[in-house]
Amino acid sequence: MDAFEAIKATFFQECDELLADLEAKLMLLEQGQTDLETINAVFRAVHSVKGGAGAFGLEALVRFAHVFETLMDELRAGRKPCDAITIKTLLRASDVLADHIQAAQGLIPPVDEARSAALVAEMQVLTHGGEAPVEVEEDEDDFGFTPMAFDMALDEPAPLPIVDLGADLGADAPSVGWRIVFKPMGRMYVNANETSLLLRELGRLGPVTVVVDDSETPTLDALSIEDGCLTWTVDLAAAVDEAAVREVFDFVESDCDLTITPLGAGGATDIGAFEDEPAAVLPASDDLDIAALLAKASGAAAEPAAEVVPFAPLEPAPAPIAAAPAVEPAAPPVAAPVTATPAPASAPVAPAPVTIRVDLDRVDRLINVVGELVIQQAMLSQRVLESGLARSSGIALGLEDLELLTREIQDSVMAIRAQPVKSVFQRMPRLVREVADMVSKQVRLVTAGEDTEVDKTVVERLAEPITHMLRNAIDHGLETPEERVAAGKPAEGTVRLAALHRSGRIVIEISDDGRGINRERVKKIAVDKGLIAADAPLTDEQIDNLIFAPGFSTAAVVSDISGRGVGMDVVKRSIQALGGRISISSVPGKGSTFTLSLPLTLAVLDGMVVAAAEQTLIAPLPAIVESLTPQAVDLHFVGGVDPVIRFRDRFLPLIDVALIMGFREQPMNPTEGVAVVVETEGGQQAALLFDAIQGQRQVVIKSLETNYQQVEGVAAATILGDGRVALILDVDVLVTDMRRKSVRPDFKLAS
Repeated sequence: MDAFEAIKATFFQECDELLADLEAKLMLLEQGQTDLETINAVFRAVHSVKGGAGAFGLEALVRFAHVFETLMDELRAGRKPCDAITIKTLLRASDVLADHIQAAQGLIPPVDEARSAALVAEMQVLTHGGEAPVEVEEDEDDFGFTPMAFDMALDEPAPLPIVDLGADLGADAPSVGWRIVFKPMGRMYVNANETSLLLRELGRLGPVTVVVDDSETPTLDALSIEDGCLTWTVDLAAAVDEAAVREVFDFVESDCDLTITPLGAGGATDIGAFEDEPAAVLPASDDLDIAALLAKASGAAAEPAAEVVPFAPLEPAPAPIAAAPAVEPAAPPVAAPVTATPAPASAPVAPAPVTIRVDLDRVDRLINVVGELVIQQAMLSQRVLESGLARSSGIALGLEDLELLTREIQDSVMAIRAQPVKSVFQRMPRLVREVADMVSKQVRLVTAGEDTEVDKTVVERLAEPITHMLRNAIDHGLETPEERVAAGKPAEGTVRLAALHRSGRIVIEISDDGRGINRERVKKIAVDKGLIAADAPLTDEQIDNLIFAPGFSTAAVVSDISGRGVGMDVVKRSIQALGGRISISSVPGKGSTFTLSLPLTLAVLDGMVVAAAEQTLIAPLPAIVESLTPQAVDLHFVGGVDPVIRFRDRFLPLIDVALIMGFREQPMNPTEGVAVVVETEGGQQAALLFDAIQGQRQVVIKSLETNYQQVEGVAAATILGDGRVALILDVDVLVTDMRRKSVRPDFKLAS
């Protein structure tokens, strides 16, 4: 990839971020937060997209963004109300803008011109009022905007119109035009913008008279490049509108203090009268001698005002021009006199966080290498332990330091991949709005926990299942407004999307306040489709889980949203592929909650190394509550079959892991093993019975499905320090699904 394409790729990455911010701010507008800051944020996002697109010649994108930007400019100026119709149009415009960007990337076909033009016409009507403006010139496009390329290089010095660095722009100032007063802030220069370029562009609009005020310039020892200390006053004698002047400052308006006021008596500008008095017109210049201007400005700042001489053209002008009033020697100084007392230093500005863009493949390779480092460190520790070296020996102590350092490296690398789920959540308001419109329902989306961080791989693969579940909640879960009102509910339904950390995992909850699951109907559909027998005794939980069966659908009519028998089974497979699980909680008439539980990372895990029969297993440490040695007096059997153990005045199921996983055929005597109390995602507790506990270790997760196949009760695998493969247990599956494999023991407990 050449340098130009690399810059273009970076631009499209920035567009993704701008679109996400644009969507979030438009959602705030829709919710009634129509303050100026929110409107300005939308304007800046569209303006940035337009500016970058212009640099790469993406004309279709530039034209659409220009119309979008013009409407936003009217809103932020207060000339147009930010009402419901306008906000709805802006939301649709953001969708089309996103399509234009994707089309520019080649990800989708070009945007339909009729669709884009229709939306442009709507925005123009909102901008100008009445009918959309009709373009006069045939060679102009439908948008009335032709992008122009600007050469940002400074031209050769040319005759400069009257530029007076010391004159008083008061009584003798031109009576027609604009007075521009701007004071650059330090960040304007940090962003690679220059005052000289702004002055040049103003000079292209018409004759200008410039005064620089350096009275706030501190002494050299107190000077900081982060402080703006010069104030520029420019009188522009030209028959242009304010929008043309503001366009010069488009990219720096937020980085400077800017005021633009009309010249003339009473503060009013008579543009029509301007055309009747050609003698008052100062000739415009395509090129200002910026170098001479800045040199003169620096000279004027260093000399007393009595020595200031009005700036004259560098060479005779080709035609007579009207002269500006000269500066009298007794005129008050422009710059404040320099004293021996240093100016007070400004408050320190907190440095902005520095970020870099790194190819994700490089981060993945780094994580893989760190994972191998963890394995090698474990192997080395195992070899040293087997050699019989004392724990106080230098080698053993060095290994402990190596283990701590390896852990720190691991945590740091994982933090690089950590990303808030906000990037996924921000896409959902648009989805909810579209689906609600399609099914004619009133829906309000409430989000929580957007800053919850999880591995980037997990975040990227969350979008599809969350999308399916939100569509399902709106289409199937929520009632129509009429049904809700009849049931005593608000006409507007609520869907809640929340993320939180729990037991070392990330939990995503999608809930609604709708009708809940109609279990009788679900069971009947399952029987009709042959998924279950008609006389099958099912619990409420088992009936709810039937909706995850392939081909199952409760939709009566096939539509764009549902009814084809795909969706929830896809969700379950997607979640299981991430090492997660999904559960349902539903109350008829109250609503339903779908809970996704996923690992925080797909790379490493803190686990307890345990032995079951002759196998070494890993129990995830976040799920472990306590370990204990079972005593005979604490052991009991429910119905003479299912073993339970007394734990803190409660009885917990006792699960022989080696038995239910097929590592041995006969159950072991619990008093000869170790019980590990674990807690599932749903808060259910149980005791897992192992032969022994070998220690605690950080292990690298290896996908079992990629290298073998899915095994019930096993979440993944890892490599131990001695090179053996160990299985990582899926605690939830062991506790909820595999307990039924327990059999009546054939041993006798000691009395």
